[in-house]
Amino acid sequence: MNVGRIANLALALAVSGWLLAYYGVMSQLGDPVPGTPHSVIESHRHVSVSILLGGVVCLLASLWLSGHVFTGARKRSLLGGLLMAGPAVAVIVDLY
Repeated sequence: MNVGRIANLALALAVSGWLLAYYGVMSQLGDPVPGTPHSVIESHRHVSVSILLGGVVCLLASLWLSGHVFTGARKRSLLGGLLMAGPAVAVIVDLY
């Protein structure tokens, strides 16, 4: 693969990683419907955690790929790093 395609892949992984992580977290908010069997709740929790971990892996892969192609595609590499770290910094700043 050439440098341009890897940089584009890093950008795509950053966007999809945030979407997956967002869904993984937001699907855990709220209480289940009363009377829902425990096995269904646990199954849903396992799926949500798996999606969240998939999103985190996508974000880490995006960050690694952005660093890997930095010398060949600086602008896209920096954009990929900002897409990965920008929302995380915004959330941390918002918490404090």
